[in-house]
Amino acid sequence: MPTCAHCGSVLAPNTRNCVSCGITLTANVQRTQPGQGSDAVASGSDAMIGRSIIGQFVVRAKLGEGGMGAVYVADQPAIGRTVVIKVIHPWLSKDPAIAAAFATEARAAARLQNPHIVSIYNYGTLTDGTLFLAMEHLEGTTLEDLVRTHGRIDPSRAVAISTQVCEALTEAHRKGIIHRDLKPSNLMVLKRGPGPSFVKVLDFGIARLDGRDTAAGTLAGTPPYMSPEQLADRPVDERSDIYALACILYEMLSGRPPFVARSPSAYVTLHATETPPPLSQVAPGVRIPPSLEACLMRALAKEPHHRPQSTGIFADELWAAMMATVDSSHVPAPSVHAPPPSNRVVFTAIAVATIVLGGVGGGLAWTLGSRSNSGHPEAVTPVSARPKPGQSPRTATDEAKPSAEIATRAALLAQPRARLESELQRVAVLHGVPPQETDAALDRFEESAQSPPFGLDPDRYARSLLTDLILAWRALPRSTDGAGRSQDELEALFLRMDSPVPLNVRRQLLNRLKTDAAASPALRAKLGKQVIEWIDIHARPAEVPTPKDEDVIEIEDAE
Repeated sequence: MPTCAHCGSVLAPNTRNCVSCGITLTANVQRTQPGQGSDAVASGSDAMIGRSIIGQFVVRAKLGEGGMGAVYVADQPAIGRTVVIKVIHPWLSKDPAIAAAFATEARAAARLQNPHIVSIYNYGTLTDGTLFLAMEHLEGTTLEDLVRTHGRIDPSRAVAISTQVCEALTEAHRKGIIHRDLKPSNLMVLKRGPGPSFVKVLDFGIARLDGRDTAAGTLAGTPPYMSPEQLADRPVDERSDIYALACILYEMLSGRPPFVARSPSAYVTLHATETPPPLSQVAPGVRIPPSLEACLMRALAKEPHHRPQSTGIFADELWAAMMATVDSSHVPAPSVHAPPPSNRVVFTAIAVATIVLGGVGGGLAWTLGSRSNSGHPEAVTPVSARPKPGQSPRTATDEAKPSAEIATRAALLAQPRARLESELQRVAVLHGVPPQETDAALDRFEESAQSPPFGLDPDRYARSLLTDLILAWRALPRSTDGAGRSQDELEALFLRMDSPVPLNVRRQLLNRLKTDAAASPALRAKLGKQVIEWIDIHARPAEVPTPKDEDVIEIEDAE
């Protein structure tokens, strides 16, 4: 088997890039050495050493080499500054596509102004056609070297590093730039005094600028850290960077990436189909907080819409996961009740169980008639005092609330947790809360409920969190479109919800509805709205007591 001349890794036949170090492989012998291509010259005769770059920089020494070019340290005598010069290999600088990609890198990076992004000073073309980029010189070590040296990184430090990367990516994403090649070697960890490590993100060399690919027709990136959609050559957005960062966090915590393979094609399969092994399996004996692992696995979801939808959200979730693990057993018992839980909790995802019904999901051919809520007193939702726009549903004290809201809240708090969770799902549909936000809320609720404030009853604390959410979402405007939920999800909620209408009757209603709607495209288009209407009028709100069996109302099956 051929091996990479740069790092010695075994290569698959006809591989263009080494999967271990990422270096570009040239010539038939699949090797790239420092210098002028596969036929290397001695490192001591490097023509770049001592060279003047556009009359501003003088190259002093070579730092290293990657797939696209080499990196040098240089002096800028006019202002007494040390800089880093990155050059594209001469045999690549002549490629118009690569030259365009390099120019895009420079423009993209120069637009970014953030303490956690390396600063770009200048870029251009040398007299011999070699492309160069002058950037900030950093005193530190790459995250790749840090992990290699220490094996694993403490969870709190790993989260601190990851959230700093999130800050850098947030700035890039805000300006339409996707990194697309996040990996440990592109993260520089600096030591600034006695404080925590300071992280800089390097190399936006394959970034996407304003929606344009830097190297059209090529699959750029480093396979161990590439998202499934990027490996499948599908469009990518900021959620692809989140996946890559999650791969890096996994490696910091465990000492290895989530997937290890011997060829790019194997990585495609693993990232697309396999679940990363649990951290406890790859790092036995190392305690990883469960809340942190849950947050990490969510960011490693195969589908982008199942991941955190922004780096800002991901950073909040990471910090919240760490805060949920704080041991407060040494804190003396408080003399007063703990304050209510904060409304600033950021929520993450839990899958909504769906029931796939037989038949074609379609529209509306008939309705339940003109039945009103007045005909079913158990199904009437109590009218509670709702906060004005912008006002929190929980005020400083219960005494300041309208009596109706106090009664509603007390009734909700008296219900079992499972019933409150079901009510939250129903309220989300009726008030237009998107599915991903609903899933996120339930997931974050599960994490928070596992670590109640010291002195509070865990079950009451969990029910209090759910009650807060229900009241807040009920204050939102009504919606009739289900906020993007599929027909299957709406039908599943209709069958799963607490209702005075027996389950077998609800199933008959749905079957009749879909059967009659199958013949009419116009009516099929209204099927979802009809199910939402049923969810509204035939549910028993959580605060309404469950009636005795003899009090259950049945709806006759109409022909």
